[in-house]
This record gives sequence, structure tokens and C-alpha cells, in this order.
Amino acid sequence: MTTDVQENTLSKHIFKKSNTSILIVGGYGTVGTVLSELISIHYPEVHIIIGGRRLHKAQSAARLLPKADGVRIDILDADPLAGMTYMPDAMIVSVNDQEDRLLRAAVKRGIPLIDITRWIERIDDAHAVVSEEKGHSPVVLASGWMASAATIAASSILMGKEPAENIDIDILLSLKDKSGLDSFTHFVDAHLPFEIWEQSNARTVPGFSDPKTVSFSREQVFQCRRISSPESMTLVSNGLAKGVSIRLAFDSRFTNRAFAALVRCGIWARLSLKRRTSILHSSFNTSTAPQEFILSIKTNSKIHRIRVTDPLGQAHLTAASTLTQLERIFELNGRTSPKPGVSFPEEATDTALDIATMTLMGVQFTEI
Repeated sequence: MTTDVQENTLSKHIFKKSNTSILIVGGYGTVGTVLSELISIHYPEVHIIIGGRRLHKAQSAARLLPKADGVRIDILDADPLAGMTYMPDAMIVSVNDQEDRLLRAAVKRGIPLIDITRWIERIDDAHAVVSEEKGHSPVVLASGWMASAATIAASSILMGKEPAENIDIDILLSLKDKSGLDSFTHFVDAHLPFEIWEQSNARTVPGFSDPKTVSFSREQVFQCRRISSPESMTLVSNGLAKGVSIRLAFDSRFTNRAFAALVRCGIWARLSLKRRTSILHSSFNTSTAPQEFILSIKTNSKIHRIRVTDPLGQAHLTAASTLTQLERIFELNGRTSPKPGVSFPEEATDTALDIATMTLMGVQFTEI
């Protein structure tokens, strides 16, 4: 996969303010830690604010960075931003803002926000909050797989073209890779049915069903099964595709078969939420391992197949994709800013620049 941008776009960033600050809520978590490191490396002039419920953890994480502070942010407070000494120029939400209090606080104050953990069932809630608060600042919902890396890649291919007949996103998830708690949402409720779109029409399918054999890199072949993720709806609603299917396989055949059996026979549904979360948390490692997904885009004329791989794992891939939206918020490197209110990464008209930025950070996009 090629882009029109060959030079290092990160070397040309110019912020409109000399003291730009960015608040990362959940900044000491798995993804938040990698994200804060990437921002510190690529944008050393930015002041990073690490926010989280535990002040000592936020401060400890901040001490590892050259220009950062730690603050207490509890998303369950009536106004999570009320205790801030000063307001940030942008905010990244890497925790599940369950009651929209963080979103509401940001919209009220006109703070641009990027949410990478909002699931498909809660997209309408975001629209409602922005409408109620008469918000005019950007609210970017980059909560597709790996902070919408797949939707960005699809958008860059389909730019200026008719909607794809169908887009398949087939994911190989490594159990050797560390994973944040919010990543488990895909699997904790894997037994629940959800909607997919085909020929612009929705239909309901069982969770973790409909196996499909997929060949990944290094001659790995796995059975991928359906999961719910926001891009199954947003790629259709934003006019990029008539249908979207998202499937996933764990990179352990035993785990893949066992998990599918637990879901299929109903045992998974009968386990408590706490028990399901505990099982999933214990299944993942604390090191890093490559993450991969394959994007297949069927148009009237051909099928485009792109393999997206990050050798540094899912936290790095998520952080790299999030960083592209931060560049967009600040209109860096010639980026077009997001529209006021709720938007999605795939709506941008210059997603090739997102691909270029992720490539420079080590993410690999390969036509197959």
C-alpha cells in the first residue's frame, strides 16, 4: 500500500499555541502509557496531563516523561474536570466513560475530545450529549478496532470512489500480547447477538458465530468468528460500504475452539460478568507480540486486500492510530480539522496522511 506522503510528517508539526497541553484520561493504563510515550517522543513541546482515579499512579506515570503532570480524574464524579487547575487544549479518553460525565464536561467547556473506547451501543448517547450541551467542539469517536485503524485504511483506499459492496475485517489477536481491561469488552459479552449490515440493510447475528477460514502471515490459518465493533455500522452510515463483517481469531487454536464452544453451548452466558472478565484477563500476557488484521474491500471492479501489522503489539497500534486523530484536532502537517460535534476518523478527506503517520511509527500496511 502506498501513500503520496514520503517525508516524515511528524518533523513538520507546528502548534498554534506555545504551551499546548493534552489530557489523557486513563493515561497510566496499557494503551494510555504507550500513547503518552509516543506524544512525548514525537511532540516534545506538548505538556501531557496524565489523568486517572488513582492520583499516585498518574503522578508516577508522569514522572517517567520529560514534560508531564499527573492529576486525579474520576469519570464517576459529577464533573470530572472540576478539579483541574487549568483546562487542556484537547482530551483523549482511553477509559470507558460509562455515564458520559467526562464527555459532557468536555463539551460544556469546548474542549476537543477523542474517545477510543465508546462501543457501538453508545454512539447515540454521544450525539445526545453534544446536542443537549449545544456543543461546537470536535468529538472524534475513534473506537473502532485499534482506535479505528481499519476504518482509516478503508477510507484511504475508497477515497473518491463509490461505496464498497462489502468490507471484511479479519483479526488475529495474539494472546502473547498485553491488553488493557477495556479491550475485553469485545469478548466479555461475545455471547450476545448484534447487528451487521449487508447491502445497506441490518440483520441480527449470534455473537462469535459464522466461522470463516482466514490465512494470515507466516502461513498461519485460523477460523475467525463474528464480533461486534462500531465500524460495522459507521462504515455503512458514512457511505463507505454497503456491508461490513468483522471477525476475530485468537492465535491459539485451543483457545479459539474452546471459547467458541463456550459461547455456542451457552455456558459463557451463564457465567457472571466478574468471572468472564477474570478468565479473559488471565488469558493474555504482559509482554508484547505482533498484532495483525486483514482488510478485504470488495468493489464492483476488484477486491483490495491489505494486511495491517504492528510488530509492537495492539497497544502501540491503538496509540499510533489515536495519534493521527490528535494531529487532526490540532490541524498539524496540513491536516483538515474534524467538523464540530460528533465525527469518525473515516469521514476525513485526507486519511492517506493518517496512513503515512502510522507507517512512520512502524505500522505496516501491505497489499496482498
